[in-house]
Formats: sequence, C-alpha cells, structure tokens
Amino acid sequence: MIITSKSDYGMRAALHLARAGRRVRLHEIATEQHIPESLCAQIMRRLVAAQIVRSLAGPQGGYELAREASTISIASILAAADRDICIFRCVEDGCDCEFAGKCAFQGILQAFGKSFSEYLQRLTLEDIRPEGAKLPPFTVVESKDVLVTAKG
Repeated sequence: MIITSKSDYGMRAALHLARAGRRVRLHEIATEQHIPESLCAQIMRRLVAAQIVRSLAGPQGGYELAREASTISIASILAAADRDICIFRCVEDGCDCEFAGKCAFQGILQAFGKSFSEYLQRLTLEDIRPEGAKLPPFTVVESKDVLVTAKG
C-alpha cells in the first residue's frame, strides 16, 4: 500500500484530535505529532474540506473532529490527507507492465487490494483511538474461495 507522508500525517493529526477530545491548536498537533507546521496546516485544510475536522477561528479557536470518531473511516482520512488508497500500482488502471492482464500474481494482488480497501473503509477512528487498541481481524477472500486471515 502506498502510505505517503501526507496520509501518515493526516492519520496522526486525526488520531490526536480523537484522543484529545477537545479543541486543539495547530501548533500543538504539529509539535506533538512531529509534523512540519506548514504541512500540518495544509493537511488540516484537506481534512476540513472532507468534513472530517472542523476549524474554529479566534482566540479560542483550533481544530476538532467534525463528527463522532465512530463515523470516520480510516480510508476517508487517508484519501482526504493525500490521495485515494492505492494498494498495488500494477492493479490500478494504466498499469504499464508488459505482463498486465497475463500475470498470475495480479489476480492475487487485486483480491488482497480489494479486501484491504474494504477493511480500511470499515475500520474507524474510534477503533484505533485507545492506546494499544485491539483491531478487528483482517480477512482476505480470494476468488477461488480461499480464505486467508491475518490477526490485527
């Protein structure tokens, strides 16, 4: 999976807000999450545009979650912070590999990628809010009904 710095920072910023449970200033998020402040501001604008975070101006201003953590998917945070989730480049449209469409491994990667994207859609900020949270199990169902489970 492609997790860029921006998507990582977006996750850390959203999780910081979820754990704080209060309005937080940009400087605090940037400092405590080790995110360059100018980049943090850019990411927070994206999270606001995606209605994940609310921005409040003024002396008592800052950022807070725009809705309950249980309604915010991890996939939506990653997509808002940088781009849509791309699991493997070779299964996306526009694959330039000479084996595209003929690769035996491509089908496996497509099944895994689809399952992982669905998992991130189901996984919410509430699921990861507690320190050391036990994640729900991740299951991949391959097209030939082969079931693979990875413990979260």
